[in-house]
Amino acid sequence: MAWQQQGDETPMVWEMLLYIYILYSPDWHYRSTMPTFLFLYGALFAVAHSLVRFHIGFKVHYVLLCLLCVPRMYKYYILTEDRSAKRLAKLYVATLLVGSLCWLVDRLFCKDISRWYFNPQGHAMWHICMGFNSYFANAFLMYCRAQQRGWDPKVNYFLGIFAYVKIQKPKAQ
Repeated sequence: MAWQQQGDETPMVWEMLLYIYILYSPDWHYRSTMPTFLFLYGALFAVAHSLVRFHIGFKVHYVLLCLLCVPRMYKYYILTEDRSAKRLAKLYVATLLVGSLCWLVDRLFCKDISRWYFNPQGHAMWHICMGFNSYFANAFLMYCRAQQRGWDPKVNYFLGIFAYVKIQKPKAQ
């Protein structure tokens, strides 16, 4: 159904707007302008997207939002000294590339692949990779935001596998 697809796509845009806020807010001169603009942009997009089916327009829009984040994500990657945080950023890029490749191969060769004895399910693999991609991006950006706020973040691991950011806020004086 069209509305269901749009319901899946709108949160993707909101996620990218949040990333833009985290990445660009330290350099924004007017504190309330940026969050207000991003909120209104997201709300207008959600309304427009619920009324109009964008098809390829959504994909182009989403890629542009992602590309807006790349220079700043790279800046924070370079400035980060913590190896575990850098690893989160590398996993973010790796899952983005692998997921995109799975989606593209599935999109271009779906008819051929569906005749194989074993179908690798590229679209399903895209969803799995993008789920991990969001996880790694959120963890890395949480680390970056905590650094921006002076909260001394550390990357820890639950069960030795699942990375999370532990934040130590300074004591108020």
